[in-house]
Amino acid sequence: MAITTKERTELRQELVGQGYSWKYIDEWQPKVTLYRHRALTNPSGETVSPVGTKLENMPGNPDYVNKKARAGLLSWPPGSACTCRWCVRIVAEQEKVTAIPRAAKTGPYYSPTS
Repeated sequence: MAITTKERTELRQELVGQGYSWKYIDEWQPKVTLYRHRALTNPSGETVSPVGTKLENMPGNPDYVNKKARAGLLSWPPGSACTCRWCVRIVAEQEKVTAIPRAAKTGPYYSPTS
């Protein structure tokens, strides 16, 4: 299936927006390994496939990779250095949990300037 130049440019821009290299559309591999950046849950809310699950031998076609990127499958492992929306949300939630509660910031030894 051939795509037009306009469709190719739009696909390239969308892949770059997802974090892929500008050259991906020209140099893609036939098979890639994708990692879950968003947990897969069933209708009752139970996690079926957690974040970080490795899926090997997936098609490397730019159309397919773009479709999967929208669903949280990217070709690099998730982590604190990842800037995808799912990893950023997980890091923000972890920081929120480890933050000092507001009530703990009061008392005789608390200095608001420190």
